[in-house]
Amino acid sequence: MKLPIKLLTLLASTTMMATLAGAQAPVATVDPQAHGNLASAQQSIIEAFNFISSAQRANDDQLGGHAGRAKDLLRQANDEISAAAAVADSHRDGALAAPPSNAAPAPPAPPPPPPNLSGNWTIYAYNVSQPGSSLKQIQISQIGNIISGTFHGPHQHGKLQGWVSGNHVEFSTDTNDVLTFRGEITATGMSGMYGVHGRTAPWTAERTN
Repeated sequence: MKLPIKLLTLLASTTMMATLAGAQAPVATVDPQAHGNLASAQQSIIEAFNFISSAQRANDDQLGGHAGRAKDLLRQANDEISAAAAVADSHRDGALAAPPSNAAPAPPAPPPPPPNLSGNWTIYAYNVSQPGSSLKQIQISQIGNIISGTFHGPHQHGKLQGWVSGNHVEFSTDTNDVLTFRGEITATGMSGMYGVHGRTAPWTAERTN
């Protein structure tokens, strides 16, 4: 059955309008001030799309559908470029929100205070010149990392002074025979080596208060 010419014309017109509606030309969406290269690529796509449209008109759209598929690909490329610019904008916004790289670094955290040795201690020390050991009593006062106090041994007593650095402790007695104690501060007390007249022996200490 043949269709009337008017109906054929109406159908052709309707089909062409639908085709044109579904084949909108790509438009520029990228800000050239923000993304110059992407904006230039988008302009090239728009020009290529327009050239293909001109070729279709010149050939009465008898190009085997290849020109139409090429235009579809150009539209997709244009959309991808828009998406790329949007991603770049999101990264730039995040960088702007971050603190500037030339901002002054945060000051370092202050070191932890040294262990507090204030109080009374009993020292268990091996003798340096003869077998056996002896007990010695010390009383310590501490200000910051400086310690002072008194020393009482089996044969002499006097003042003491020294210092603490981290878990290391060192102090000397103000006595006729000067004793120098060096050691480490532990969870249960102190321990190390002490010296007198060039000889050394081990010692440990425990709090008595």
